Amino acid sequence: MHEGDQETITPRRVNAVIVHHGDLQRTIRAVLNHWNLGVFSDVVIVANDLCGRPDALKDIPCTWLIPDRNIGFGGACQLGATARPADVYAFFNAHVTIDKTSADLCIAAFDVWDVGIASPYIYYPGSGKPIADWAFSYNLRTYSRILRLPIKVPLRDKNNKGEIIPAELLDNDWAAGAGVFCRHEVIRDVGWDGSYFLGIEDVDICMRAKKSGWRVVIVAPAIASHTGESTRTETIAAYYGPRNQLWFTRKYRDRRVQALLTVYLLLSLFRVAVADVLRGVDRLVCVPQREEFWMAGCCGRRVRRHCLGNHCGRGED
Repeated sequence: MHEGDQETITPRRVNAVIVHHGDLQRTIRAVLNHWNLGVFSDVVIVANDLCGRPDALKDIPCTWLIPDRNIGFGGACQLGATARPADVYAFFNAHVTIDKTSADLCIAAFDVWDVGIASPYIYYPGSGKPIADWAFSYNLRTYSRILRLPIKVPLRDKNNKGEIIPAELLDNDWAAGAGVFCRHEVIRDVGWDGSYFLGIEDVDICMRAKKSGWRVVIVAPAIASHTGESTRTETIAAYYGPRNQLWFTRKYRDRRVQALLTVYLLLSLFRVAVADVLRGVDRLVCVPQREEFWMAGCCGRRVRRHCLGNHCGRGED
């Protein structure tokens, strides 16, 4: 088979994997929404808060897994996939919904033999301004120029919800884990890295999949919707944001970039700490969550404050 050829299209077994933590009613709604699409052979829920299967789902043929501890987002995704084998896996957190058409488009992306990871655009109501949020939903997922961290750059020609987007596969550097589809071989041979626990594990699996020869694509015009909520506290975001940025950089970047990131985070921490003292703020939150300068010097272009999505405590979590 030559590059660009399509596979012989055969029926696929597609499982949805939902990572649960916190609000049980939100997860119940997510399970029912995904099951009612009629797309998924099974819906697998990994209960990272160790809660039991609710009675509301007793008549739904889903799989409810309880790990021995909270194993984080990546660990839960890998557990859910390996527990119920399929040809394609769709990973979601409980804040995200997708319609049948968009799900079918993402699944159809795997008709192309070298597509390993596919994702829809994700609408996130982050600013409270729907027009701006819809515009930012259509973005390029790439890396900043200097620190080489994951960012989202809005596509300039996607200005409103009603605009028709051509159906195509757009190669990206990474895909947001809040709603992402993966081929079985990617999960088997590459897999999710649970050591991040919360944040950047989606970027990591994309990085390793691309190194293994797989394409990572966004499927236009497929789109999923995020509620805008998050299970992360400010304390969790303040810890895992910088920690995972350093972890990712140590794995994939040279020592020069590692040193630059360390200095940058220390200076940013000092800046926010001083600002909090001057403003009388009694708690520290994630640096990228507080500052819009995060990509001003690192990317060479203006990017909105939630440019790191689920990698800085806001966005697709």
